[in-house]
Amino acid sequence: MVAFAVAVLVSLSGAPKKTQLIVEVKPASAIVYVDGKKRGTGAKTVTLTVTPGKHTLKVQNKGDEHQEVVVVKKGESRTWQWAFEDDRMDRKKAPPPEEEAPAEGGADKEGEGGGGDANP
Repeated sequence: MVAFAVAVLVSLSGAPKKTQLIVEVKPASAIVYVDGKKRGTGAKTVTLTVTPGKHTLKVQNKGDEHQEVVVVKKGESRTWQWAFEDDRMDRKKAPPPEEEAPAEGGADKEGEGGGGDANP
């Protein structure tokens, strides 16, 4: 009878919640490490069942990296996100501003060759 009562209590309270760490990283080529172990890439969300406490997350992408310690509480599903900025545009030289071209068939200075109030 006692076993039945325990089973009923467990079923009513639901299964214990998993302690999870969900890692979302961009771009797809970024590599995800959790507690020093490679766990995936930014190509898809990394979902891990972890022990409660501190976990070290590191992401690497093309020679750049970011590392952070996160704390996950018992029964919590913690989502951590990181996106590397695409700095390729910063490295390219900006194109020069467009120069105004002179109008066809006319000079580009005022008073030269263009109608107006000039005396004949």
